[in-house]
Amino acid sequence: MILTEKETQHFKTPIAVPGFGLSMQEKLKMSRVLVIGAGGLGSPIIQYLGASGIGIIGIADYGTINTEDMHRQPIYHMQDIKKHKAKMAASRMYGFNPYARPFPLLLQAKPEAMGFLLDGFDIVVDCTQHLPSHLLINDACIAFNKPFVVGEVHNWLAWYGGFNMPMLDGSVSASYRCAMDITDDYRNYDAGALGFTHGATGMHMVTDIIKYLIEVPMGLTNKIYGMDYLHNTTKVHELTANKELIETVRTNGILSADDYGLEIVPDVED
Repeated sequence: MILTEKETQHFKTPIAVPGFGLSMQEKLKMSRVLVIGAGGLGSPIIQYLGASGIGIIGIADYGTINTEDMHRQPIYHMQDIKKHKAKMAASRMYGFNPYARPFPLLLQAKPEAMGFLLDGFDIVVDCTQHLPSHLLINDACIAFNKPFVVGEVHNWLAWYGGFNMPMLDGSVSASYRCAMDITDDYRNYDAGALGFTHGATGMHMVTDIIKYLIEVPMGLTNKIYGMDYLHNTTKVHELTANKELIETVRTNGILSADDYGLEIVPDVED
């Protein structure tokens, strides 16, 4: 039996859901998820993935907590200000799921670190909301054959999708680079950020990530979900993999930081 008696009691409510049951809860226990970015989008995703019973969660973030983060990063407390996000997010997970194993990774997603960063994880969740990082993570996931989920929130607008997802015929779904014309339409560079739209988007992403992990088919495959929270509209964009583009990325591998326009920060001194 994968779950202990105490774990079975802890998760008795989701186990009671028809079609979910003990076997699905055990799948989550055996899953390994990497979340890159523990900010406005990563915070709710880490909370609910952790609470759901994911066995191992890597949390990669080199940043520290600021007072202006509090409204959209509720995994943190005011006494956490100036502490490392990855460390505090991992610590908070023990408060609501003592059976999870969170691993804080105090490092930047940068070209030379991607092999180490992605190793051993089943799926990658990109919460950086940063275009150069999206491109780097996309290329690394293609190079190391990892499915990944990415999303962004811009005030009232948001989008998310799954990329490099395995297909039934042995191929993979569209890459992030295949979808950039669509994602660009959802970018709103006006000042400010809303906490509740980050939370709502994070919950959508968690739902589809969990469905992927328990093998509910196709929810993240070749789709982008776009949300306009102000007008309560959601649009599903169907994607087609650009095989030539994907093969070019696979051939070129991970590029340099300059190629991505990625500013490299000094390593964290823990």
